Amino acid sequence: MAVLRSILSKHAEKEDIFVLFPVAQVEKQEAEQLEEKKERREIADKTPQEQPTALQELPGPKADDQLLGLWQKDIDQAMQQSPGRRKIQFSIPVVENDRVRYFVDYFSGKIRGFFETALARSGRYIPMMATILQGEGLPEDLVYLSLIESGFSPHAISKAKAVGPWQFIRSTGLRYGLKINGWVDERRDPVKSTRAAAAYLKDLHLQFGEWFLAAAAYNAGERKVEKAINRSRTDDFWRLSQMTYLKKETRNYIPKFIAAALIASMPEKYGFGDIAYESPIEYDEVTIERPMRLEQIAKLARTTVKAIKELNPALLRNITPPNKDGFSLRLPAGSRNAFAQDYGLLPESAKPKVITHKVKKGETLLAIAKHYGQRVTQLMDLNGLRNRQVRVGQDLIVILDGALKKR
Repeated sequence: MAVLRSILSKHAEKEDIFVLFPVAQVEKQEAEQLEEKKERREIADKTPQEQPTALQELPGPKADDQLLGLWQKDIDQAMQQSPGRRKIQFSIPVVENDRVRYFVDYFSGKIRGFFETALARSGRYIPMMATILQGEGLPEDLVYLSLIESGFSPHAISKAKAVGPWQFIRSTGLRYGLKINGWVDERRDPVKSTRAAAAYLKDLHLQFGEWFLAAAAYNAGERKVEKAINRSRTDDFWRLSQMTYLKKETRNYIPKFIAAALIASMPEKYGFGDIAYESPIEYDEVTIERPMRLEQIAKLARTTVKAIKELNPALLRNITPPNKDGFSLRLPAGSRNAFAQDYGLLPESAKPKVITHKVKKGETLLAIAKHYGQRVTQLMDLNGLRNRQVRVGQDLIVILDGALKKR
């Protein structure tokens, strides 16, 4: 009875009334809440969980003055090549540098399993990323910054809340044209984030004049590097490292990058001879005029929801966002014609509609969900709600599939 009184009391407080509910109705509410918790656990279980920033956060020896000078020379030589053909050829002193060797041994030893996974995933993204970097006049080898940052994972999230294969924080991502809202996070998009990373790297090099400072700024943020330069009164990366004005992760960033690039470009030489590389990403693009659930998209494209999510990792929901100009969607290569044909045959009633519901006095989230034939968890996820409480006048997004279900 004590539990029952507690439940009734909480409900009365939410509704601002004094009411007694039959035990059967209370039990029904409890069952619905348990079901919602179960749904959330299932959603959490399906969310990719990994630690793709392991290389980024790995401690170790920082770069010395000689290594930085040699690395800068190698990149300068790459930049002298014609655009689109710029490739870093690491000199023997760089390859044999003891700090580089430390990370080569570490990558091929203690964290070999992680590195193998990252190399396998690289097959999916490097061809596309290298092409974009070359098109922007950058050495294609800078693609291995993504290996260090995220292991090429679109789902990577760092302790600093940087997201995606190129690890953009929110403010920098927005500055370089990536959309971040309740529907999409384009920091996860491997194509768009690579274009943004290329633009960012070019700007950092223009700002600092040296590639190792640009790389340090990419890792730590340009403001931190600027602050370190101002405090130390030097723009010499080695002196900055010695004075510990930069965090350890940034000070050992260069030797980690070189070690990763060496292994990735010649895996057999370093004992990685059996990597099962993923196939390069290929896709068709279509523009859809209205929001569509991923289940429906997969059906029209003769594929799976998993395949749609893998090609569109920026999507944060199981439905595409509303956009007055339409939404550009990636489909498995070769499926565009079949999708377009069936999409054109869809009746209007089969296309989801996005409406806004303004909460009225006395309405609860459960009542609103039932009115529209939705689950409470669907409305909570769609509107970014942390609990079931709603306020009068609040606008809620509701997605309708076909005819409106009556009370």
